[in-house]
Amino acid sequence: PVSALVDLVSTAPREKVVRVALSALRNLATCSGDEDPAPAGSPANGGKFFLTEMMAAGLMKAITLLQDRQFTDPDIVEDVEVLHKLLSENYKEMSRWEVYKTELESGHLKWGSTHTEAFFKENARTFEGTDGDFRLLKVLIALLSSRDEEIAAIACYDLGEFVRHYPNGRAIVKRLGAKDAVMPLIEHENPELQRHALQCVSKIMVNNWEYVK
Repeated sequence: PVSALVDLVSTAPREKVVRVALSALRNLATCSGDEDPAPAGSPANGGKFFLTEMMAAGLMKAITLLQDRQFTDPDIVEDVEVLHKLLSENYKEMSRWEVYKTELESGHLKWGSTHTEAFFKENARTFEGTDGDFRLLKVLIALLSSRDEEIAAIACYDLGEFVRHYPNGRAIVKRLGAKDAVMPLIEHENPELQRHALQCVSKIMVNNWEYVK
């Protein structure tokens, strides 16, 4: 999967491994859905689809770091430049909500401009979804139990901001089991996760949270 290739690019110490992973990512980013038709009834997975997945998995940050490294293999340098250009162009075409939605659905939450008060002020109502089923809110609540402590901390923050900026958000997240999922994290050994969990619970429980923080 794309996330495994991105992990290799980010962590592999050997140039050969980085080169193979970058080459695979470049091939995915530049493929067209016509070259490898998807099964009937499912969407075609062209380069734009894979670029969006790469964005969600954090490839842009990894590519930026690779640009600062010195490589002896010219193929790596070329692949890094091509992927950076493609990712930048794809990002410009995506709205901030699309970036967030892709990140959320991939399960790879990373701190950034979509995890801010300003973002939730602007986008809290979008969580309703076209069917009013709050599907993405349920995905966010599920990420509270992620084994990755940073992802769980970001999920706590996002959930608290949804509660603050969505009318009756408090009642909705309680109904979906968010409070029960967050409560155990208040005693987590990771102080950063513990802090975000405590703030999240406070936002769920207190009407005017900003006055007591």
